[in-house]
Amino acid sequence: MLLRSCQITDLDGPYDGQTLDLRIENGTITEMAAGLEARAGEPVHDLAGAHVSPGFIDLGAYLGDPGHEEREDIASLRAAALAGGYVAVGVLPNTEPVRQSVADVAYLLRQNGTAATDLLPMAALSKDLAGKDLTEMLDLDRAGALLFTDGPYRYTSTSLLKRGLEYARIRQCTIMVSPYDERLVSEGQMHEGEVSTRLGLPGIPVLSEILPLKVVVELLAYTGGKLIVHLLSSAEGVAEVRRAKALGLNLRATVSAHHLQFTDGALAGFDPNFKMLPPLRTESDRQALIEGLADGTIDCIVSNHVARHGEEKELEFPYADFGALGLQTAFRQSLLALEGRLSLAEIVAKFTAGPRLLLNDPTLHLRSGAQIGLTVFTPTAPAEEFTLADLVGKTTNSPLLGQHLPGRIEGVVHNGAFHPVT
Repeated sequence: MLLRSCQITDLDGPYDGQTLDLRIENGTITEMAAGLEARAGEPVHDLAGAHVSPGFIDLGAYLGDPGHEEREDIASLRAAALAGGYVAVGVLPNTEPVRQSVADVAYLLRQNGTAATDLLPMAALSKDLAGKDLTEMLDLDRAGALLFTDGPYRYTSTSLLKRGLEYARIRQCTIMVSPYDERLVSEGQMHEGEVSTRLGLPGIPVLSEILPLKVVVELLAYTGGKLIVHLLSSAEGVAEVRRAKALGLNLRATVSAHHLQFTDGALAGFDPNFKMLPPLRTESDRQALIEGLADGTIDCIVSNHVARHGEEKELEFPYADFGALGLQTAFRQSLLALEGRLSLAEIVAKFTAGPRLLLNDPTLHLRSGAQIGLTVFTPTAPAEEFTLADLVGKTTNSPLLGQHLPGRIEGVVHNGAFHPVT
C-alpha cells in the first residue's frame, strides 16, 4: 500500500511537519520518502492535503455487549470509533455479566483481526464491581486484560485499592480509578454551583472528586506502583494531580473532550445530552483542565463515550440517565477547544503518545520499520454542523448535535488496510 503526499503530524518524531509518501507492507512502514514510485498492482491512496499521525487510542468507552446491545454493540462501537479516527479503544468492564473472567477477556479479543479498530478489554478490579473482593488480576493480565478498573461513577474502597495496587506491582499491571464518591452527591444532577441553584437542581460538589482523589494519592505514595486517574473535571483535581506528580508519584490522568469544550452553563436548557459524569463544571474549571493538558499534568484526552437509548435519555431531566456519546467527536472538539492553547502536534499527542504512556506502551513514531496503525485527518477542513445524519451508532445522545466542529477524519490505516470514513 502506498500513501501519497502525507503531512506527518508526530510530535517528537523524526519526520514531524514533513510531507512524504509512505509505503506499508503487512502493517509495517517499509519506506518513507518523497516521490516513491508505485509498484505494479500496489494500492495507492492520494492523501494530498491530509495529515497522517500514529493511530488514535481511546480509554474507557462503554460497550453494551454483553447485556445491553440495544445501546451499543461491537459493530456500532467500531463504526463510531472509525468515524473518530481511532485504531484502538479500551472498553469498560461494566457489562452484564461483568467482564471479570479469562473467558470474558478472550471473547472480546477474538473479535479483533481485520477491523479498522481493535477493542481492548478492561477487566473489573473487584468481583461483580461490588468493591469487596479482587478479581483474579494476574490470570486476567496474562489473558490480555488492558488494565483493571471498576469504571467511572463507583467509589473504590481504600482497602480494595490498597490490595489492588500491591497485586498490580507483581506484574506491573495498571489500575485505573475515577475519583468520585457518590456518598457525597445526594441525588446530584449537575455541578453544584450558581447554575444548579438557579435551575433548582441538586448539585454534585467538587468535594466528591477531591476527597477520593486525595485518598488515591496517599495510597499510591504508600504502595508504590502506577495508577491512572480517569476523567478529571475540576481545577482542584488538576492541582492535586500536579502536586502528586511533583512528589514523584507514578500517577497519570485523563480528561474528556466534553469537559474541554463545555461548562455547566450548557445545562441551562435542561438538555439531558449534557447530563454526564463527572459533571460539566465552571469556566474556571475548564480553563484549569486546558492548562493541565498544556503543562503535562493531564496526559491524554478521552471520549467518555457512554451510549444511552431514547428510553433512558428522552425523559424529564432528573430522570434521564447520565452519559453522552463522544467517540465520533472527541478529536474535532479538541481542535475547537484547544485552538491557540496547544499546537496541532501537541493535541494529536494527547490522542496517541499520551494513551500509550498510560498503558506502559512505548511511544511509536512514524519511521521505516515501525509496526503502527495510522490516523488520517484534515485539520483545516471548514467547520460543519454535526447533525443526526452524522451519527453512526445505535443511539443519539450526543451533546454535539447542532454544534459546528472544525476538521475532518478521513480514515485509519490498520490491520493491513486503509479504512476510509464514508
